Amino acid sequence: MTNQSVVDFLNNFEAIAQEKNFDLVADMVHERAIFRFNDGDFVGRPAVRAAFEKTWASSTGNHNEERFYLSDIVVVATDTSTTAATYNWNWEGVSQGKSFRIQGRGTRVLVREGERWQIIHEHLSRMPKP
Repeated sequence: MTNQSVVDFLNNFEAIAQEKNFDLVADMVHERAIFRFNDGDFVGRPAVRAAFEKTWASSTGNHNEERFYLSDIVVVATDTSTTAATYNWNWEGVSQGKSFRIQGRGTRVLVREGERWQIIHEHLSRMPKP
């Protein structure tokens, strides 16, 4: 996997996830994935699904009023079966008539399963306070 294909995979995942339908990204998440967020650790695809769906349920529900995207992606390692990248994440939009912008940083580890790549680990946290 090239650095550009890692970046493309990460951005593609976010673009698809913007539809707020986990079925569309399920094959991109490893069945034994571990996602670590501020509100807990989510182990296995069903737990990851539940975390995503909880977040989506608490959002505005209007795809045009909010956006989650990655920036400053740095591929830190890659070989034929694994790759890892760090990035900044950005969540912005309008909720209850008020604009919001939340930023943080993250790490994702991808593994190759057959012919496809899947996220096996993600760790997100908010930016440290200055």
